[in-house]
Amino acid sequence: MAIHSIQYPILRGNGAMDLAAPAKATPLPEGGRRDAPVTEIDRVQLTPESARLRRQLETSEKEPPMNEAKIKALREAIAGGAYQVDSARLAGKILGFEEAFG
Repeated sequence: MAIHSIQYPILRGNGAMDLAAPAKATPLPEGGRRDAPVTEIDRVQLTPESARLRRQLETSEKEPPMNEAKIKALREAIAGGAYQVDSARLAGKILGFEEAFG
């Protein structure tokens, strides 16, 4: 019984598969050993937007997730009919959010 090698399809930049092209083998490092020490270092450079999001995530992890006392007070005010929405303030917050992320 013969065993045939499996060839994986190659994905092109647009996500289309090229079934006709054979998979390319990764060349062996210098000396022909796969366990040879790494001689190069890859570097990743974050965009300003990704760096800002990372800082925001790190900051949000340091803060408490919710103010339980405020949530309880708001629920009671809503249930009692005493909660009033300041539409001008709400609209301002929505516009500010859209400007920050739009």
